[in-house]
Amino acid sequence: MNLLQQMAEVVVASPNKVAYQVGAEVLTYGELWEQSNAVADRIVVKKLPKHCPIVVYGHMSPHQIIAFIGVVKAGHPYIPIDISIPSDRIIHIIKAANSPLVLTSEPFNLAIESEAVEIADLILTGEKTKDYKERWISEEEVFYIIYTSGSTGNPKGVQISHSNLMSFVHWLKVNCILSEGVYLNQAPYSFDLSVMDLYPSLTSGSKLHAITKSQIENASLLFKELEDSKIKIWTSTPSFVKICLMNPQWDAVQMPYLTTFLFCGEVLPHQVATALSERFPQAKIYNLYGPTETTVAVSAVEITKDILLRYKQLPIARVTSSVVKIADENSDRLSNGEKGEITVWGPTVSKKGYLFDAQQSMKVFKNVLGERMYKTGDLAYEKDGFIFYAGRSDFQIKLHGYRMEIEEIEKQIENLDEVMGCIVIPIKKGDEIISLTACVVLKESIVETSFLQTRKLKRLLESRMPSYMIPKKILYMEVFPLTMNGKVDRKRMAVEMNL
Repeated sequence: MNLLQQMAEVVVASPNKVAYQVGAEVLTYGELWEQSNAVADRIVVKKLPKHCPIVVYGHMSPHQIIAFIGVVKAGHPYIPIDISIPSDRIIHIIKAANSPLVLTSEPFNLAIESEAVEIADLILTGEKTKDYKERWISEEEVFYIIYTSGSTGNPKGVQISHSNLMSFVHWLKVNCILSEGVYLNQAPYSFDLSVMDLYPSLTSGSKLHAITKSQIENASLLFKELEDSKIKIWTSTPSFVKICLMNPQWDAVQMPYLTTFLFCGEVLPHQVATALSERFPQAKIYNLYGPTETTVAVSAVEITKDILLRYKQLPIARVTSSVVKIADENSDRLSNGEKGEITVWGPTVSKKGYLFDAQQSMKVFKNVLGERMYKTGDLAYEKDGFIFYAGRSDFQIKLHGYRMEIEEIEKQIENLDEVMGCIVIPIKKGDEIISLTACVVLKESIVETSFLQTRKLKRLLESRMPSYMIPKKILYMEVFPLTMNGKVDRKRMAVEMNL
């Protein structure tokens, strides 16, 4: 059944039930349905090119959810963009996607050729509008597009179809035994982890409770919100739950309804899972794995006490999975313990690939014997019937739950007028990447102190990339060491700079 049809059934059965809450703002299923109809109506009358993407800009607002549903009702995919994204990147995404319309729930003053419209202006109609069922996104049509970091220095638009999303939602509900209740939304909508709570919640008649950036940055506000939320299904990065664990009072007494933790986006540290199992003995903990290109996640392992006792590194999948495979270039399984690239197969793999980038799509998306496959670039190995993550085969990393490519960060820094060259080195603590350090060669010698030079570069970078991509430290070198074949010797550099 179509996702929108599932939501329609909830609307008929429980129109006054709360679908979404952020702070004191609440949105019922009936309001979501009628107001998204109004948004769809106003989009349809604009007579935009068929299936062209529409950007939705904001931060955790109910109007964003209304816009998402309204856009797909009108027959278009949506591109979510959070307010935390730098202006240069937003402008690039809008141009790259060739999006003629930007729907906003926050002030938007960027100079773009596309039309920008406040979502509130589309829904204050006071009149009944039609459902436009004949226009709804369906089957292989693109439902949403999320932009991820790209090795070319520019973000890539991953196209996820309705059938991709349907397959994911069904898989997640079955494999993680999800049911009706209050779902946590911590990730901004431009981060695909948010999809893990948004659509399982809306299609099950549950309430989605969002936590804003300002609440996360204020401990007293955050824990008061969590305590009052009655959250049952917790979806977040491990980095966010680490913040919560810093409060010794955050436990099952404060959150007695919590039954399920879902973690994805970065490595789940053993100590974090252990602490959660002690504080929330009634809850199940799932470690999930999956790139944006394969619709959020494709594998889930329940982290039991037995697994915590047996392994210091937590598994990401089971060897019996028909979707996650460790393979060589010929897609043949490797022997136990040997590292190989993870390939993902099946119905959640993007069928459309990257928006307007057929060349890059052909490199990583394959059709093998009638089945869709994605070459992740992640390395893994098998042991005791489990699959364990073993890093990247390229320079793509995950930091604080965000996937990024080292090459993109380097290119952005090298684009600064003062910089001759840049190498970014991930700093690890165990298996986890905790920060980034940039080694920079300047075009001219530092006139001021290194501190002032670094502050200047970071200020320039703030308009070019998200804050989570800006290296924590910047070190200065006269020249980069090279390998025998003339490439920059990153390993030697890390040793020389004591990183």
